[in-house]
Amino acid sequence: MKKEFKSEKNAYHFAATTTQEELAGRVSACGGMVCKFNDHVLVVNYCWCGFVAGVYKFIETPEETGLSECECRLALCEKSDGTFEDGGHAMAWALSRVH
Repeated sequence: MKKEFKSEKNAYHFAATTTQEELAGRVSACGGMVCKFNDHVLVVNYCWCGFVAGVYKFIETPEETGLSECECRLALCEKSDGTFEDGGHAMAWALSRVH
């Protein structure tokens, strides 16, 4: 299994490009969430330092690739610098970043 932690302010590494399917396989079963919101995918996860959040945007579509939406590539738009006390606050932060 790949190590998910990296030396950053919140100590969590978000991949620059990924898919919904990959994100879903990496989030914590009890504290993580991957949620499609229009043309973005919002990610919340629990790590040893608290909850973190990230916002991804689709860079491929099913029409372009012939793949299902969960297999289309995403690019990281923004990630939280710090951590949150719970998953709800982390998701609220992610929702506030989507335009």
